[in-house]
Formats: sequence, C-alpha cells, structure tokens
Amino acid sequence: MKKVLLLLIFIVITGCVKHNVGVVGSKRMLISGNILNAENTPIENISVIASGSEYDRLWARPAQMLGESSTNASGEFSFVSLDTDNSFYGVSVNHSNHQDYREEFSTIHFLDSIGSRGNSFELTNIQLPKIQEFQVKVNNTSARNDTLFFEFSYSSTEIYRKLHEDSFDNTIRFQNGSEYWNRILPGEDEMTISAKTIENSYLQFYYKFSAEAVYDTINVEITPENPVYEFSY
Repeated sequence: MKKVLLLLIFIVITGCVKHNVGVVGSKRMLISGNILNAENTPIENISVIASGSEYDRLWARPAQMLGESSTNASGEFSFVSLDTDNSFYGVSVNHSNHQDYREEFSTIHFLDSIGSRGNSFELTNIQLPKIQEFQVKVNNTSARNDTLFFEFSYSSTEIYRKLHEDSFDNTIRFQNGSEYWNRILPGEDEMTISAKTIENSYLQFYYKFSAEAVYDTINVEITPENPVYEFSY
C-alpha cells in the first residue's frame, strides 16, 4: 500500500513539473521565406513564429516563443530565431494561438526533432490554403430497417511538415488527416455533421450496412460552390 501511495505521489509531482524550453547560448538562426495563396499570389500580414515544445505539437505559448515576424506586401518574411537543444523546434505559419491569426487561412507547421540543427532555414513558396466549412448530411429516405455504419476522412486545417528532410524518420506525424465515424440506427432518419477542411480538397466517405461488411467508398470534392455532401439511402 505504501509503495502504491509513493508511486501516485511521484506521478502527480512529475506531471506538475513544467517543461522549460532551453535556449542554446548565443546561437541565432535566420528564418526566411515567402507565402502564397492557392493562385500563387503573395499574402500580406501572415504571422510566422518560431517556438519550442516538449512534444511534437507546437502550442506556441509565450514561454515557448523563440522568434517571430509577419509577411510584407510581397509575402516575404525574415527574422532571427533563438535555438533550443532540449525541445522540438518548429516554424509555424498563421498559428491559431497567435494574436494575428487569420481564421480564413489554414496553419502550417515546419517541425524539427530534438537535437542540433543548422544556422538558417529558407522556406520558399509556401502555399497557404484557405479553410472551407462543410457539412455531411446522412438521410434515411427509404425507411430502411438497417444500421448504417459510416465514417469519413478529410484534410486537417492544421498541417505539419518536416523543417528539413532529415527532421524525422517516422512520417506518421505528417499525414495531416482528420476522421469522423458514427452510425444511424433503425428508426433514426437523419444526421448532420459540420466541420472544417482545406478549400478544394477531397473527403472520403465510407459506409456499410453490416458490422462484418467491407466499407464502400465515395470520394467527394469540397469547394466553395459545393460545401455540402448529402448521402441518402
């Protein structure tokens, strides 16, 4: 009993310890590049920040910030960043936690693993997609007495990429997809799901009428002109 209590105390204490992003002495890195929209037109006033994190998610809290800038009229940015040797490092374009976040655009993170890195990074011709709100409507219009199992996958509005080619060996972190799954029971008529994705991207809708069956797949393009997909059965 005493060992269990000591273990619980240790877990609570270590869970409350805050991770401090360690700065590498006098080292400075030059971060530069340019940002374009889907039509390759420069985007002005997009925030670009550098930060460190204990995990491979970039939260960009004030104590984690290592440098920042924003794009000029030509879509270009350039700033000096501190470096960290005990944390993941990343450069975030239009971070949702930044005061100048523009909600009509997505977020792109360029992530590097814990360890040493170079003295400069040039991120050229970054295409920053717009965000598209969409709906999936599922309707039982035939009063079919089956359970519909369905799910759909779509592009996330928060995109992770490698800062450089050797940043990570594992590419699972960079798949950048979101998923939703549910079912409609007999007697239920309809369901509507709202979410956000990348403008002019594809949604994969999967459905079946038996838990043992194989899913059928429908590919749907989500555009400003067609933001709603309706599946009737």
